[in-house]
Amino acid sequence: MREHVRDFSEEKWEVSLAGQAASQRFFVRVREKQGIGRSFVLVVWDSKDEDWPRFLAIPQETAPYVPFLPKIYASDARHGLILEEDLGTRTLHRFVSETQGDREVITAMYRRVLDALCVWQALDVKASAAVASRTMDLETLLWETDYFARRCAVDFCGSKPALGSAWEKERRRLAVAVASLPKTFIHRDFQSENIMFLNGKVRFVDFQGARLGPPAYDVASLLYDPYVDFLSVERTAKLFDYYCSLDLRTAVGRHDFDLCAAQRLMQACGAYGNLSIHKGKKRYREFMPVALDRLAAVVGRLPEYPAIKKVVECCWEVVAR
Repeated sequence: MREHVRDFSEEKWEVSLAGQAASQRFFVRVREKQGIGRSFVLVVWDSKDEDWPRFLAIPQETAPYVPFLPKIYASDARHGLILEEDLGTRTLHRFVSETQGDREVITAMYRRVLDALCVWQALDVKASAAVASRTMDLETLLWETDYFARRCAVDFCGSKPALGSAWEKERRRLAVAVASLPKTFIHRDFQSENIMFLNGKVRFVDFQGARLGPPAYDVASLLYDPYVDFLSVERTAKLFDYYCSLDLRTAVGRHDFDLCAAQRLMQACGAYGNLSIHKGKKRYREFMPVALDRLAAVVGRLPEYPAIKKVVECCWEVVAR
């Protein structure tokens, strides 16, 4: 801080925990007590993590084209520190909670977020070598559904008997279908806790997993987000229609949207199971019923995947008890 922030001193600045990611990263807010009230966030993170260089590169590479990511001011790989712009505390999740059910206001904000997502997805592949270096490929998609099987179906729900050869065939067929869709820039974890509002502008965090992938994956992440009760079936459908009305680089059909939603929600369920059981983060248990309920509704519209539907229903029956 002394090296990179003008007039920094421990006596004139205050330090507070700004948050913790689902990973092992911590965020520390360092704020000036008086004066103009400057504020920064220190990311405390093991620099040996494979995403460390991507976290540094993606904002720098995309800054000339989009204003969504935080500025990175400095980094110290030896001590595992990254000094970045403070985007405040107002996430989309918090905004929905604080707006107290004002449907029109919340819907308008979701439309603004979809507008920003559309700009992100319209970026040329050459805009970021770091983003383009990864793809939502068959291997990644198969990893996601295997993650669901291990951490949700088996560990969390005890539904291993539902998994079999039919499940294996169908999850591979789903992965092939999603992998074959046209690709754009995607965030990959585009949900309400990773979307911020600062000075009236939409901003993105937790972006180190960004890559090339089907745009519907990010739309599904946002509109089937288990953290947000506001997203009823009707509202999700209307917001999806709004997204489709935008000037999109790649058209997204309803069936493709459902395929990506099934894929994404299985990944989320796997994460909730892993984080709550194996990482000691019990708060994620509360989101499993909502995620499985929405997943069941999605696979209910995909009759070509009866084995996946059966596994999801078995999991849902366990958490609904």
